[in-house]
This record gives sequence, structure tokens and C-alpha cells, in this order.
Amino acid sequence: MKYKSLLTLITVLALSACTIQVPPYRADISNVSKLKEIPNESVSVGKIKSEKNLNKISLRSSPLVSSVGDSYGEYIENALLQELKLAKLWSGVAKKQVSGSLVDHDIDVTGFSEGDAFIKVNFVVSEGNVNLFEKTISAEHTFDSSFMGAIAIPNGQQSYVELVQKLLKNLYSDKDFIEAIK
Repeated sequence: MKYKSLLTLITVLALSACTIQVPPYRADISNVSKLKEIPNESVSVGKIKSEKNLNKISLRSSPLVSSVGDSYGEYIENALLQELKLAKLWSGVAKKQVSGSLVDHDIDVTGFSEGDAFIKVNFVVSEGNVNLFEKTISAEHTFDSSFMGAIAIPNGQQSYVELVQKLLKNLYSDKDFIEAIK
């Protein structure tokens, strides 16, 4: 009887840790406005690489995965692509290309009233075989959380969109990046 109860408890706990996805990226209008200030040059978007160990974030034992492709790198690529397209700065045949690699990121929803998230991406702007820009850009985001998982987990899930918006805002505010894509 003891083993049956233990097995039932383990099954319930395993089922409660369902995989959830990051919501689709929503381009940030202030980011697009910032990009529109750049003289009309076009850039393409290359791969944003993401190591396998960085492709899952745990929100209180619930795995959070990218809603784009198989990696968070693809999620960031998609976000960058959306905003460059809206600003009319993207071209699939542009000589200059933005690419990079996800260095680190995480979301912490263990706080009783506040959660936080951070991200670091090494961005590269290249033209042919020449790197015009290479820098690690980071962002942090604080959001409302709760000791109740039913509130903390969805808030953590939504926070990733806002975290990437802040990351791209920081990228577009970097003078060296702007010079590289001109």
C-alpha cells in the first residue's frame, strides 16, 4: 500500500511539471522607432546560436522552451528579424549580417512577490569575412511574481518576451552597433 501511494504521488508530481512555451514575440514599437532613425541601410539576419543546455529554463520544475524552432537562439533571431522588417532595414541579400550566440539567460520565479530574469547574447555584425562589430549585450527584467505557482509561472513565461525586447533595445542603443550597420 505504501508503494502504491508513493507511486501515485510521483506520477502526480511528474504530470504537474508540463512543458510550456514562451509566448510569440511581439515587436516593441519603441525599438522599431529607434531603428527607423538609422539611415536606410539594409542588413540580413544570420543564425543566433544556442547551446543545447541553454534551450530550457525551469520555472518551478516546469520546463519553459522556445516557441520558435528548437532553441532560444531561433527565438531571438525571429525577434530581431521582426523588428528589422518593421523598420524596413532588413534584406535577405544584404551584405551586412547580424548574427551571434546566446551566452546565458534565466528566469527566477522563486520570489514571493517579485521575479527576475536576465539574458546575455554575443552579437556580431559582419560583412563578408570581416567582423564590423562584436559585443556581448545583456538585459535584466523584473516582474510581479507570487509564492503561488499559478501566478508565478505564467508571469515568468510572459517575462521572456519583455526580456528580449529589453535586450534588443540595448543592442539598438549601442553606438558601435549602429555604426556597424550603417
